[in-house]
Amino acid sequence: MTNTLHITITTIGWIGAVNVLVAYLLLLRRRTSADSHLYLSLNFVGSACLAVSTSIAHAWSSAAVNLIWLVIGITPLVRAWVKFQPQRRRPGTPADADAR
Repeated sequence: MTNTLHITITTIGWIGAVNVLVAYLLLLRRRTSADSHLYLSLNFVGSACLAVSTSIAHAWSSAAVNLIWLVIGITPLVRAWVKFQPQRRRPGTPADADAR
């Protein structure tokens, strides 16, 4: 493995670790909830990065845990993002009609 590739894979792993840790810290400090799009997105991206990094390093047990984490988190993540999207209004409906 070239030095550049090694640095890239290591960086991807660290980005993943930071994402997972930040998500957990935000949850513990009650800055987000376990079903929020922010928490689930940070966990998803973090797990994906860690899965890539650990797979390339042949750390198969860690890679498996991160891949399972991704599979478990995909449905709640999609639900959170759908819920997060602003409600679409019919064309011609006034903006304050939703407040009634």
